[in-house]
Amino acid sequence: MHDAPIYAQLISERGDIPTLVRSEARRLQRDFEWILSWDPSTGAPLPASAARPAPGPSGSRRPFSPSPDPDDRLDTP
Repeated sequence: MHDAPIYAQLISERGDIPTLVRSEARRLQRDFEWILSWDPSTGAPLPASAARPAPGPSGSRRPFSPSPDPDDRLDTP
């Protein structure tokens, strides 16, 4: 699909929208997993056995970035 000239033209004109959307969806998923890992009654993280996985290796939330996540590139093997 990336070898199609129309696709390259669209990306140059509009940007790689599918990659941007996929990157934003992954960021939102990490944020929601982080939110769901907290106990609303105590305001503290749930015990490790009850919590969902923490977002990413650092455990911190990533700010919004309009650029795509490098892991979302369609042209990587």
